[in-house]
Amino acid sequence: MRGVFKGNTTPNPKSVLEGMTLLASGKSEGLQRFGNSVEHLLAALSPGLAMCLVGILTVPMQKDPALGFIRVELSFCTLLALPVFSWFFAKKWGRQELWLRYATAASWCEWITVLVSAVAMTIGSLLFSPLAETTGFALAIVLSSDLYGIWLGVFVAKVGLRLSWTRAAILYGATFCFALICYGLASLLPPHYNFINDLLQPVMTAQTSSSSAV
Repeated sequence: MRGVFKGNTTPNPKSVLEGMTLLASGKSEGLQRFGNSVEHLLAALSPGLAMCLVGILTVPMQKDPALGFIRVELSFCTLLALPVFSWFFAKKWGRQELWLRYATAASWCEWITVLVSAVAMTIGSLLFSPLAETTGFALAIVLSSDLYGIWLGVFVAKVGLRLSWTRAAILYGATFCFALICYGLASLLPPHYNFINDLLQPVMTAQTSSSSAV
């Protein structure tokens, strides 16, 4: 393992990228590219934690600080939901020794959905430019990317914790449902955070950029 990881404790960016690529294409050997230590897990969580920190620091400068704080709070909760829920199920099913590597891989792979959305939007805008400016097209891209993200999350849980497809779906489904409940409550309770607009915003921005380029 020391040939894959630097000193077995310091995360290796090249190995992380290789692991993400392999898992994203459905190859279970990608799991072995990730470390099995607390340091590796913290490194996997650090980009999301950094974004939350930047978000909380910029809340006072936003037009609606209350909504800004809710966005950060939701991001923080969903970021930690995967390692927390997966630890519960790993302990329940006797997979504790596999959890650190799985949680590290799963946390990194959460970013793949964002990348897939951006790539799909770019390619779609080039191939189907008449449709690219419609909201329906943007929604289709987001939903397709999310469906892929769900499959990837279940797949990583399956190979990472050596679970059946059913148990892997239960684990990832619990995390996904928790996120939906959090965002649903945020939209129902004051100040009524409309997360759908934020969900589509990156795609709509990409549409605007593509249109300007044309």
